[in-house]
Amino acid sequence: MSHRTCRRSLLKAAKLALVSVFAVTAVIQPRASFSETSEPSVSMAALDHLAIYVRDIDKSARFYTDLFGFKEVTAPVPLARWLVMRNGTMLHIIPGRTEASTNSKWDHLALACDDLDAMISRLSKHKISWSDIDGKPSPQLRSDGVQQIFVRDPDGYWIEINDSLKRR
Repeated sequence: MSHRTCRRSLLKAAKLALVSVFAVTAVIQPRASFSETSEPSVSMAALDHLAIYVRDIDKSARFYTDLFGFKEVTAPVPLARWLVMRNGTMLHIIPGRTEASTNSKWDHLALACDDLDAMISRLSKHKISWSDIDGKPSPQLRSDGVQQIFVRDPDGYWIEINDSLKRR
C-alpha cells in the first residue's frame, strides 16, 4: 500500500471517527433544563405536606401524635387537623373517608427514626402490628444498610418506618 493510499485510509477513518463522536455526543446531550428555557427558574426541593382522607379524624390525630410525636398546629381550614413532623413537613388529615385504604405496601409514607428497636417497643406498647414488606415479623435490611418495617395507620395507609436517621 502506498503512502498516499495509507494516508487517505487514515483520513477516511479519522473523519468517520469524528462523525461518530459528534453523532454520539448529539444523542447523549441532556435536553434543556427548565432553567435553560424561557421559563422562570423555580426551586422544588422539599416536600411541604401530605394530605390524607380519614374516617375518624381524632383517632388518626392521636395515632400520629402519640406514636410518632407529630405536633398539632392550628389548621386555617375548618374540620382539618394539621400535624407537623420534626423536620417541618406537615401531615394534613381530612375527615370524610368511609372505607379503609386498600393500597399495597409499595404505596406508602416513609418515616425515619434513629432507633428502630425503640420504635418496635413503642409499637408493641400500642398493640400495633408490624412486618417487613413481605409480611414477615422481622425488620428488613435494605441494600443501603437501613432497616425498615411496615405498619398500617387507622385508615389502612401503609407506613414504612426505617432507621435512616442514625446515618444522618
